[in-house]
Amino acid sequence: MEVISSLIYTVIVGGLFIFIFMYLYDWLFGEKHEKQIRKIHKYYAKENIQKVEMLEHQPKKFTLYQVKSDRETKRVKIKPGYKVVKMVSKKKEPSR
Repeated sequence: MEVISSLIYTVIVGGLFIFIFMYLYDWLFGEKHEKQIRKIHKYYAKENIQKVEMLEHQPKKFTLYQVKSDRETKRVKIKPGYKVVKMVSKKKEPSR
């Protein structure tokens, strides 16, 4: 009986640690495109998004998306941990 209870305890604690490590890895180095797209839709919840297109992907650095809405087209960078960063267009200096 002691062997069975020890085995059950080991499986439960081991499963818990595996789940925690998977969650932390996903949180620190988020790379799942479905979750990134869901995060973009959540970030732009007030706008009607027509299309989300991936432009560039550099693993463990960032993923660049182009978000097309009814009003305009925006570029969004998703960093690890599913952090959304708006890309601001550069201002052109007037010619002299």
